[in-house]
Amino acid sequence: MSQKETGTPVAAIDLGATSGRVMIGELVDGKVQLTLVHRFANGPVPLARLQDDAPAQALAWDIDELWSQIRQGLKKAFELRPDISSIGVDSWAVDYALLKDGQRLGQVRHYRDPRNELAVPDLERKFSRVELFERNGLQFLPFNTVYQLQAEQQDSRLESADQLLLVPDYVNWLLTGQARCEWTNASTTGLLNQRTGSWDEPLAQALGVAGKVAPMVHPGEEVGALRPELAREFGAAGSVQVVAVASHDTASAVAATPLTGEKSAYISCGTWGLVGVELADPVLTAQAQAAGFTNELGLDGSVRFLKNVTGTFLLSESVSYWNQQAELAGQPEIHLADLLSQAAALPVPQVLIDPQNEQFLAPGQMPARISDAIALAGGSAPETPAGLIRVVLESLAASFAAQAHEAARLGGFELEEIHIVGGGSQGELLCQRTADLARVPVIAGPVECTALGNVLVQLRAMPQGGERVEDLRAMVRKSVVLRDYQPVSALKQA
Repeated sequence: MSQKETGTPVAAIDLGATSGRVMIGELVDGKVQLTLVHRFANGPVPLARLQDDAPAQALAWDIDELWSQIRQGLKKAFELRPDISSIGVDSWAVDYALLKDGQRLGQVRHYRDPRNELAVPDLERKFSRVELFERNGLQFLPFNTVYQLQAEQQDSRLESADQLLLVPDYVNWLLTGQARCEWTNASTTGLLNQRTGSWDEPLAQALGVAGKVAPMVHPGEEVGALRPELAREFGAAGSVQVVAVASHDTASAVAATPLTGEKSAYISCGTWGLVGVELADPVLTAQAQAAGFTNELGLDGSVRFLKNVTGTFLLSESVSYWNQQAELAGQPEIHLADLLSQAAALPVPQVLIDPQNEQFLAPGQMPARISDAIALAGGSAPETPAGLIRVVLESLAASFAAQAHEAARLGGFELEEIHIVGGGSQGELLCQRTADLARVPVIAGPVECTALGNVLVQLRAMPQGGERVEDLRAMVRKSVVLRDYQPVSALKQA
């Protein structure tokens, strides 16, 4: 990207598990500049709210409301910059829409829906967990798309459907009318064979989606032109292309993580903490499977060898519960920022929890479940919300540090530094304690790493683009302020 491209704007639709945003990105004086134009809430909703006769515990995404918010955001974006040249979409992974004759069938189910765990034994009677890993290289998680599709066998809509689109691909379809599946996100489904880089036809056949998965597109390739009626609605000044970015939000975040060498680990910390390293080839060994690591694809054919660890979900769920109770009691709202400040003044807890435990997967009554886990580990339940937050932060830091070292070991090198990006990079205590426990420096930032990766791929797709990933990351370092955390020895802490 040259200085001639300065000021050519693009729009990034960045959908997270708790919020979404529409941002404008452009290159200004050699730096990437992001402008937030619209932010909106997101999260699981009871399926019964959206669909009659739904199971009581079933969860979904309000995808129609998300689409409404996306349209509002794009209208605002084009009002500010009618010359926006392209749009890119990223989102969380694994969830999908089913279509028939261009109409969506039902709702987009949420990956935390209880039906998925119930389907695990059924699928694994056909394909063992070892065999699945050998085919797709994925960490076992009960919400992986393959288990969701097994759960779909109880519903007639899968048989009726003629198209399956992952969430960002579905948004791209709404924008363009073109059905494509972006490669990095395809790698999270379990339907992509890691050895061939193409759809696993026998597995797709067994799950009833053979012929229903869309042709694949790679980051930087065009999906199609914005529908004319939407271009008029948004007020676009000219032709607007929808470009495939690294549409799995973690793939976008890693693309923009300013890794400085081959011996670095990254932690994309939001609702989930994705802890891993970037490799040239997947690690499909029994040791990698036993350690719970996954192989997902990244920009330019890289492999994101990582582990999914619960992230700030434990914090947000706890605060949400406390505020529900406070509202019922007529008490003031609790703010996470205040709890984090109070927690930083507390001593290091002696008993921790395992954030990866499946007991923390579902939403609801999180403080009680955390307290029960502390008691089960031999500790005492914290007496204050700040005390519980301190245990969670220390547990997250310990988990992040251990998994970063394990990812490096399985990847064949000794860890030299960790980069924390995303919302969690703003947590000073979390970053410092991760550095302390890992005994390597932690570099924190950027916060909006996912949107930044989305924008960078779009800018690179312009006619004068073509930078290597290393060049994109150099641009990130030039564009944002990073913070270094040096490890503090145990002796100094005492």
